Amino acid sequence: MIELAIILPVLMLMLLAILDLGRAVYAYSVVANCAREGARYGVISPDDDSAIVTVAQNAAVGLDPAEMTVTVARPGGDSIQVDVQYHFTVVTPLLTQVLGRGTLTLHSRATMYRGY
Repeated sequence: MIELAIILPVLMLMLLAILDLGRAVYAYSVVANCAREGARYGVISPDDDSAIVTVAQNAAVGLDPAEMTVTVARPGGDSIQVDVQYHFTVVTPLLTQVLGRGTLTLHSRATMYRGY
């Protein structure tokens, strides 16, 4: 019983860290999908930046849109580039100490070319 009392906090901390890592991977996957969806819509309607941002934010299933920043750029005449940044909040205390802060900035960029 003493061994369980000694090892249980370590196991719980490891379990929380694994869950946090899973949440971060999911959030990054959603951020990448938001950038793709925004760029895909931008190819169809290239002059409507507010709609591109709205489409990208609407694709953020399970994430807080207030923590998301969407930027639309046109690096060339025939391409649309959508950058999405998301501030992910870490809940595991050990990871907060390792990172030095309680958030991670997840970033994804998608570029699509308009076909003629």
